[in-house]
Amino acid sequence: MDFLPSDESHIDPLRDLAEQVENYRRQAEHLGRLMNGRALLECPACGMHEDELADMTRIVATEEMPGKDTGLCFAAMDDEEATWWCPGCGQPFSPHGLP
Repeated sequence: MDFLPSDESHIDPLRDLAEQVENYRRQAEHLGRLMNGRALLECPACGMHEDELADMTRIVATEEMPGKDTGLCFAAMDDEEATWWCPGCGQPFSPHGLP
């Protein structure tokens, strides 16, 4: 089937699908299941770290209890996400190991 330039009937289903995908992405991010491809964080001071479970849920765990969610969250200290605050020890750190 050829689509004529004035025939926009094929655009609406694609637009609807794109909106659904974006909605699912936002929901997953809200649930902690998707973080825009950001690398998992680990505090160099205390070892508290993020882990990703098989269902794509991101958790924060300790070295003593890996795989067990503490219910805590790392917090970005700037808009660029260059510095993070550790919920375990309160130390700021760079995810790339830079001061």
